[in-house]
Amino acid sequence: MAVFNVTEMMVRSSLEDAYVKPGRLRCSCPQCQDDILALALNRLPSHYVSTPRGSAFAKAKYFSQQLQSDVLRELAVAAAIVGERPRHPLTEAMTASEPHTGESWLGRDGRNT
Repeated sequence: MAVFNVTEMMVRSSLEDAYVKPGRLRCSCPQCQDDILALALNRLPSHYVSTPRGSAFAKAKYFSQQLQSDVLRELAVAAAIVGERPRHPLTEAMTASEPHTGESWLGRDGRNT
């Protein structure tokens, strides 16, 4: 088993279940999903494992209400940021009521603007 971040797996799963499947994202293209994941993961603690036993232990931690709440909170914040300023122009079908300028949500220095 290779080393992997259990937090990433949990956040990906939560993004899919809470936002993508129910259609709650302004744009659910792969670029926007990756941007949401990156923003959320940068604000959550990582948890790396290298064995199946470690993976099972780490996954069990994610059944805690507080950690699930933290993941959903960070996904909500990230989805709002990316929804307001996706890194690509939105088509008519993607946007319901407001025009999009096509600006990036990251400034020149790589930080949120």
